[in-house]
Amino acid sequence: MTTTLRVLCWDHPRCTGPMTAAAAAYRSVRPDVALECGVRPLAAFNDQPPWAVPDGYDLLLVDHPMTGAAAERGALVPLDAVLPPQRLDRIAAESIGHDAYAWAGHQWALSVDVACQVAVVRPDRLDAVPRTWDDVLGLALRAPGAVALPLAPADALCTLISLSANAALAASDEPHWLRPEAVEFLVALARVVTPASFELTPPQVLELMAGDGVVAYAPFVFGYAVAARPPLAFADIPGVDGRPYGAILGGAGLAVLPGRPHVAEAAEFAAWCLDAEVQRDVLLPAGGQPAHRAVSRHPASGDFFRDTRQSLAHAFVRPRDAWWPEFHREAGLSLAESLRSGERPASIHRRLATLAGRHREGVMSQ
Repeated sequence: MTTTLRVLCWDHPRCTGPMTAAAAAYRSVRPDVALECGVRPLAAFNDQPPWAVPDGYDLLLVDHPMTGAAAERGALVPLDAVLPPQRLDRIAAESIGHDAYAWAGHQWALSVDVACQVAVVRPDRLDAVPRTWDDVLGLALRAPGAVALPLAPADALCTLISLSANAALAASDEPHWLRPEAVEFLVALARVVTPASFELTPPQVLELMAGDGVVAYAPFVFGYAVAARPPLAFADIPGVDGRPYGAILGGAGLAVLPGRPHVAEAAEFAAWCLDAEVQRDVLLPAGGQPAHRAVSRHPASGDFFRDTRQSLAHAFVRPRDAWWPEFHREAGLSLAESLRSGERPASIHRRLATLAGRHREGVMSQ
């Protein structure tokens, strides 16, 4: 008898390609298990919580800021209750981003795909890659339309978080998601980037830069290794002092949804996807971004990981508190509109800080 597992991906080849390849390869390991892949939009991956996904799925690709809220609602299966501790320990030692999916003493997903914000370059349109915030602003002022940013709501907030973390680390402070100097720089940059930026997600920035036009540089875009080919190249993010610190950790965790009849089989498939051979020989050739440390440094991974290694090494893990996902959704909408309208930095900072306090207190009072 065949067991069928359904995996919910986001609708991009970086996710659907590796998961489809894994589903096919897994049949040679477990002929009795068949996997089917469904999709949801990237915006839903960013904002839709695990407890709101359609019924009928056994596994889910999830963003790590959802971890705390999902844990508190029992919306994911704690994998340490299903998988042997020795296996989880090995996965933890070998994986980048594993701890981002841990919360309240449990492991809620496995880091199957790794990414962070990186810079994207058109070498044929740019003589030197900007290394500092001032370099980026100078390029945008000197060459109108040459700089793009993904300023769709979720991505606008991610850029602010990265800038804030970078500013804090440059000042030898504890990383924080909201710094006034970061708001000031983002407002200044939003005024001079290509106007299309306000509608763009990271994949759309890559599509824009790969086409005709004048855009030569995007300083903060979640990296897609499948796009690391001419005419595009990738580089570390710029820093206020030139150090590429504070890039938002992205990627995806493979989680198991509760209330389904084949939880153990689903967890076993998730763990199998973290094996080095699977990451190197199945997921990577299908366009995946391996979270296995050794595989990310393997020559088969190409230039993408080599050229963005410092950004990933110093990436910032977003808050995973239960109040964060809904705050991120609302704050992203507010920030995107504020940047579009040219609102003053101090007003934006005040509104976001107030909004965060309201969400934090609302969750704590429940």
